[in-house]
Amino acid sequence: MSDHVAPQEKRLDVTDESPVSGLPAAALEDLPDVLVSPPWAAARKHRAPREIPGLEAPEPRVVGRPGEHERAMALEPDLVEWDPDTYWAEHNRFLSHYHGWKTADSVLSQLARNGAAVADAAVAEIASPWNGRALLPIRSTPAAALAAHWVLRLDAGRAPGLDWFDRHGLHAVPCLVPEAFGPKPYQRTTARGALRLLAWRHGPEAVTAAAEPHGPEAVAGVAAVLADPDRPLLNNPSVRVYGDLPRVLTADRAAVLPRSAVANLVAVLFQWSPRTPYPAVEAVAAACDPDSLARFSIALAHRYRFADRAVGQLARFGGAEAAELIAAQVKKSGARSLARTGFALETLAGFPADIAFPAMYRLARGKVHASVKTAAAPHLARIADRHGRSVEALADHHAPTLGLDDPDHLTLDYGPRTFRIEADDRLRLRVADATGKTRARPPRPGVRDDARAAEAAAARFRTLAKDLTAEQAFQADRLKDAMLASRIWDAAEFAHLTAHPVLASLARGLLWIGETPQGPQAFRFAEDGSFADADDKPLRLADGARVRLAHPVLLGPDLALWTEVFADYEILQPFDQLARPALHLTEEEARTGVLHRFTGATATFGALNRVLAWKSLFQLGTPDSRVSELHTRLFARDLPRAALNAESATIVDNAYLLAEIDPSPADREPDPEGRHRVLWIWFSPTKNRRRGVPTLRGDALDPVLVAELLADLGRATGIHH
Repeated sequence: MSDHVAPQEKRLDVTDESPVSGLPAAALEDLPDVLVSPPWAAARKHRAPREIPGLEAPEPRVVGRPGEHERAMALEPDLVEWDPDTYWAEHNRFLSHYHGWKTADSVLSQLARNGAAVADAAVAEIASPWNGRALLPIRSTPAAALAAHWVLRLDAGRAPGLDWFDRHGLHAVPCLVPEAFGPKPYQRTTARGALRLLAWRHGPEAVTAAAEPHGPEAVAGVAAVLADPDRPLLNNPSVRVYGDLPRVLTADRAAVLPRSAVANLVAVLFQWSPRTPYPAVEAVAAACDPDSLARFSIALAHRYRFADRAVGQLARFGGAEAAELIAAQVKKSGARSLARTGFALETLAGFPADIAFPAMYRLARGKVHASVKTAAAPHLARIADRHGRSVEALADHHAPTLGLDDPDHLTLDYGPRTFRIEADDRLRLRVADATGKTRARPPRPGVRDDARAAEAAAARFRTLAKDLTAEQAFQADRLKDAMLASRIWDAAEFAHLTAHPVLASLARGLLWIGETPQGPQAFRFAEDGSFADADDKPLRLADGARVRLAHPVLLGPDLALWTEVFADYEILQPFDQLARPALHLTEEEARTGVLHRFTGATATFGALNRVLAWKSLFQLGTPDSRVSELHTRLFARDLPRAALNAESATIVDNAYLLAEIDPSPADREPDPEGRHRVLWIWFSPTKNRRRGVPTLRGDALDPVLVAELLADLGRATGIHH
């Protein structure tokens, strides 16, 4: 998807409509053909052959991305227990959810183990676009045909189908050609539409050249299919323009588009999205005034109530205002319409990164349904990849300063008087007059002041104070998550943080650990902005030092000393940092991975469920049974693979926190107030609870994660250490 980003510059304001009264209608001969006589209104100029006999589908291949094979090999069935020595030999076929498998996971697992030999059977197994991630690595004619069908025939299949074409690009052409000139009309039409899609993305010449393995007749046939580059992918657009829309000016702003061209303009825009870059849009962009086209783009989306076909084109013409509108629509539709939400997020990701990322990031961390956050996450990762940064590093870069670094923004103009907004080290605002006298808020206008200007200035102060409070809370929450995730800042990232007016204010209230010539050391920000150690001595970081937020579990015996330092200096922390429990594993827990301290404790189901997760698992039936026995539910929490230390990550693929309780509820939704006894809680490299399966050593995991889990379990059971 990163190859299909709108070539658009940021527009700050497209809302003020320029007057167009008195301007003549543009002459039709001066407009692009697509606005005057579009290709869908005329007969085809070139006819491709209906069938080409003798075309053979290429041999299927499995094409993965780095790490995909390893992740697929690490997939496990959702079974309570199985024999790891015999399971894969006995279950060497695609398995359904009755056997503890999601279809996509089952297919990916078998592809990883058996490769291209099962590729065609895998395509037949996938069928639904909801399993689209399993189709991605398969490069074959059946896979290409299925992806084309999804893109062009199914609303729900559009995104996963385009994902497949993102993966395979021009390599899809040899796979599509046998279908494009095959005996089945439906498949033939769909495959030709997919060839046109590839031509939109890569150019007709590149697509034609990619057909050469099938011979000159196929090359000529593909060239004929692509002879009308502006022809729609599949069906001719059906557009009914109703109501008034802003007039669009020609590029020289000397005329407006005639009404007869507006319907064709709408049809053109409806065919463009970041992932289906309809080429005729470029001719329209060159012929029209960009500001009036931006106004038209936004009005069009409003007029069609942000339907998918009206949303995609916003990424090409709408600018920053359109990005904000899309984000607002995502908040509005949310989980109620995941298909629409998914397309809106896809469109938002197609904006230039400096526009797309802030809006997408706020959605991913905002008060929206978890499914929306999940859908936004891969788009965030792609945008960050375009920048060559991590998501959180880019979030630091885009953190708003709210004008605190702009002297003009901090000036309040009352006409004859001006005031200056000042902020202390905690970003508490005050106002200073020309004599230096400060007050908590702007004064009321005097008789000599410009009343309108003074009111506007006071309103701006109130808005800044409100926005600053919200932004501090948002960024403090980010920094807390960074501590819990053991995020590392490199030297450049940390320098940006210390120079940012909002982030630096929060950073001054926190304890950090950085690399020094003597090794990792904790430090705080001194009053002058330098760094100080626990003895109040200046601390110098090593050149290129990496830095992280200190968690109490990392401080050892220095925790008490640092707590005293922060208390003595009355440093208010933006979140609980030093007050968090610094819980360590016992020597036996570190060695065995079994959290013995909780064995025999009692807790309510609701309290345990807030720490763990109540998951459906299956009991494996006999080898001859078609389905497994009825599923059961047990506690299992997936732990992030990043929490494994480097040594353990080379040995195991996954990490889980498992638990067994007595009695084990059979209900789908157990009574949250029901009390249960903990039999045992343990770390495991697998979901497999079969007797004899080894546990995961407790010291294989990030101590910060372990400390937080111990604290959460302690609160659930009432056992505190």
